[in-house]
Amino acid sequence: MGGSLRAYSDLFRVENSLTGLIGVVIGAVVVNGANFTTEEGVVVSTFGLSVMFFMFSWNAYNDLTDVENDRVNRPDRPLPSGRVDVASAKVGLILTMLLSLSFLMVGLVRLTAMGERDNAVYSGLIWLFAITLLVLYEGIGGIKGLKHTGLIGNFSIALAIGMDVLFGAAGLGGSTNDKVLALAGMALAFSFAREVIKDIEDVEGDFDRITFPKKVGLETARAIAWLLTLLALILLIGPFLVEIFPIHHIILVAPGAFLLTLVKSKLYLEEDKAAQYLIKRSLQISMIGVIISSILVG
Repeated sequence: MGGSLRAYSDLFRVENSLTGLIGVVIGAVVVNGANFTTEEGVVVSTFGLSVMFFMFSWNAYNDLTDVENDRVNRPDRPLPSGRVDVASAKVGLILTMLLSLSFLMVGLVRLTAMGERDNAVYSGLIWLFAITLLVLYEGIGGIKGLKHTGLIGNFSIALAIGMDVLFGAAGLGGSTNDKVLALAGMALAFSFAREVIKDIEDVEGDFDRITFPKKVGLETARAIAWLLTLLALILLIGPFLVEIFPIHHIILVAPGAFLLTLVKSKLYLEEDKAAQYLIKRSLQISMIGVIISSILVG
């Protein structure tokens, strides 16, 4: 496969994909802290790797379908810049998808062997639902995907990301846990705001689709993105204020909350890339804070 290691890292968006793996781990940790048996550890690890490799595959597919748009919006990306050729990207897509499916099957088989067949079925259904959302977003077989529908497309991506937390918890039978649901909602709100801002960033190059910013204008789209960011902030600190998580542990997510408060100024200054970067960093930092809180609680 032609191309450097850095080029494939960019193609697969390794940093963003690791957030998916962390989402799975956080869903599992919230259920029972870090008190995993060896078998449970195998399930959580394989589920997390399955999500990570699927995100590698989906990011490659996204770049393959959007290569003409990226020539305008993101000319430095691996395909439009020529750092990775199309044939190699397709091979990478297939290999990472096979790895994702392999890790998923290992986890599901392990759950079944543990006598947790219901958890295995539920986990498989969550994985399938998230995959379906992402496929519907991109479209397949010449059929336009949800990315052509504006906010509905943005929401479908956010929902799929929120499912990572549920997926991690499902393996341990805790997908309806209050903490898990609170975190899934938080991840959804963070991702929804970020997806809207990314469409604002890409408005010039999205010549083949009518995105939300194109429908309502950039100023209105930025206002909606800020409202979604406020919702993310509420869903971040709210579970601590109502003691779903210990209220004194709010200090652990305070840095992430602070970053969210900076988004408004970036949107006002039309620094859209900086705004969505702040949301991404806030989500990552907040996830780490919640993991620490869950481990401390046990």
